[in-house]
Amino acid sequence: MSSRCFRCIALTVERLVELAKVGFEAHEFPKEAYYQHHVSFDSLEQAARDGCDLCRLILNCFLRTPGSGEPVDWPSEWDDTPDISQEGQPQTMYSIAKRLEVSDVKLAVNATHLYGWQPVNDVQVFDEIMVQVGPPYAEDEDGFGIWGCPVLRLTMSAPRVHLGEFRIGRYRVDLDLGSPGNHELTRRWMSDCRNLHTSCLSHQVHELPTRVIDVGNSLHSITARLFLSKGRKADYVALSHCWGGAIYPLLTTETLLLFQDQISIPELPANFRDAITITRELGLRFLWIDSLCIQQDSKSDWEKESKKMGSVYRNSTVTVSAMASTGSREGILRPGPRATSSNESITLRVFQDGKREQQVTVRRKDPNEEDLRCLDRNSALTARGWTLQEYLLSPRHILYGRDMVYWRCPQEFISPDGLPTGNKSPQTSYSELTKVIYADILSRPPSTPPDMEVVLGDYYELLNAYSLRRITYASDKLPALSGLAQRLHQVIGGDYIAGLWTADFRRGLLWQAEMNFCQHKIRPYRAPSWSWAVTDDMVLFEGSRTLASSPSSAQLLEHSVDLRTPGNPYGEVQFAKLVLKALTKPFVRSRQVVSTLESSSSIGSAKFDEPAGTEDNTHMGYPSLFRVITDGTDYVLSIVTGPGNETDWKADLGLVYDDKYLLMLVHTDDNTADGSEWSNSAALCLVLRRTDHESENTYERVGYARVETPKLSWLNTWDWQDLVLI
Repeated sequence: MSSRCFRCIALTVERLVELAKVGFEAHEFPKEAYYQHHVSFDSLEQAARDGCDLCRLILNCFLRTPGSGEPVDWPSEWDDTPDISQEGQPQTMYSIAKRLEVSDVKLAVNATHLYGWQPVNDVQVFDEIMVQVGPPYAEDEDGFGIWGCPVLRLTMSAPRVHLGEFRIGRYRVDLDLGSPGNHELTRRWMSDCRNLHTSCLSHQVHELPTRVIDVGNSLHSITARLFLSKGRKADYVALSHCWGGAIYPLLTTETLLLFQDQISIPELPANFRDAITITRELGLRFLWIDSLCIQQDSKSDWEKESKKMGSVYRNSTVTVSAMASTGSREGILRPGPRATSSNESITLRVFQDGKREQQVTVRRKDPNEEDLRCLDRNSALTARGWTLQEYLLSPRHILYGRDMVYWRCPQEFISPDGLPTGNKSPQTSYSELTKVIYADILSRPPSTPPDMEVVLGDYYELLNAYSLRRITYASDKLPALSGLAQRLHQVIGGDYIAGLWTADFRRGLLWQAEMNFCQHKIRPYRAPSWSWAVTDDMVLFEGSRTLASSPSSAQLLEHSVDLRTPGNPYGEVQFAKLVLKALTKPFVRSRQVVSTLESSSSIGSAKFDEPAGTEDNTHMGYPSLFRVITDGTDYVLSIVTGPGNETDWKADLGLVYDDKYLLMLVHTDDNTADGSEWSNSAALCLVLRRTDHESENTYERVGYARVETPKLSWLNTWDWQDLVLI
């Protein structure tokens, strides 16, 4: 049994919470309201050597964390080889602390579920102890940073401990995802949602998908079978997972009858075996898995069933998501925890008085610890294109990570460690969009119509997230969002043309590369040049509101699309075009590079979808726009500008490309009062290039351009044209 130093004997969670009430900011070490621990790091080290377990825990964190120089944040690495008996080793946080002139040790409590700078009134759970050695980071009177040793963070966990209005510590988590306790947890979550959540789903039971896996009634049976539903209604589980390469066995024309007789569970990939176990543990009988319920050698069956994909996930009783599994053979319920950075822990009293004996467990915080926010951003499943709509269309979710299992439904996210929704939850919930998707299956449907501005804003934000994901087959770019588009169409209205809503076509046209370029995928054809679906690179959309018509805005005259599957406007397209009436200016693209980042003569900037030459790879360079007046007319010239202070330069017209470009105005707010000289907003444009099509007015998109707040008199010199965009 350890012999604690007098500083640690006097320390309780209650004392730290009292100090937090005096001064607290989420994730920040307090300037004054902290617990003064040892007067120096040397003193803490001596207490550790004398047997104080808390001091030893802190010391070991410094000894075993590699670090050099002046790190801003506590390093995430861990080296398990140093021993406390060794003297200071080079290149560790220990050696950094030993070099400090002032090295007093201070402690404070914090809450990881909060966003930065939130006040103590927002705290629901205190789950972190912060350790500051020496002065913290600060700024001098001139605003320059003064380095301070980064904060060491320790995590508190406890079964169920409350201190006044605060809960203390995270719940202790069973890291075996397939344990009886975790199965009981998921059953309780689903039961609570079905029976207690007044704002969740109604109790209607939907028709089963065309085919499902009948897992039977026994928890231990080694067989299942394919069931042809023929309109039967029943509860079922849908699986969302990564294929991760070839899968065997598959549903094919050859195995269709065999699977109806029997499917040998031991022969299935680990993900599918685990999904069957989860379904049985939930007390449900039917399970939908894409590769076992859609014929993989039948294009017609795939096209027919993919049209129903949205309904499969939306009507599921619950969807099981294998978030951390990179492939079908990896498994969902992998036994045992992964290796942690440190298993060392101590206990700390919660209350000051000696009558209440509740304690919390304290250990080093794992810098790579899992939470729903990390899974949403970086998991194997969220890297796949298809799984975005699977996630959003499914009203109930059991999400299996690497270390924990989580719950999501229309009412809440739940993490088994008990941390509330906040900093550790997914950043984007698409709340207005999901209200539309679930409107007719909620027990309490929305009483007011959806806010279309917010719905469309959610849609474009969703497209940005989708553009980060990968698809195995290029032809799936539109089908992988078809279920969502189908559900949204009835609310947004108009037509859906290759990913573009005619009801908001201006904003739908104004996408741009989030990074440098967004290369067009033209063979095999999957989308027109003006659709975001033409690229696999990251895209962003202009603005946060619908671009209403104004005197100079583009007008949609007609549109047409050749669907690969007649009657399915949400799937693959073979060709699509728009006919627009729009203001235009001749546009010239140059190879010239000028070393100047600021030019008073620039009227705006462009972002080309693809590079034309080496000038487009200029470090920190971007295409600046200039108005060139010649022989009584004018055009817009694009020149790459980069770092430098060059002032005495001229446009070199010998460096321009021969392609016929056009600047097409999509929108500017020129609904101005009489006598106004300027538009109310920037002119948002597409850069077009004439194609070899027999019609001279046929163009393809090659980029996006922004002309800063144009003069109305100049807009009056632009030409109205009827343009065909393909």
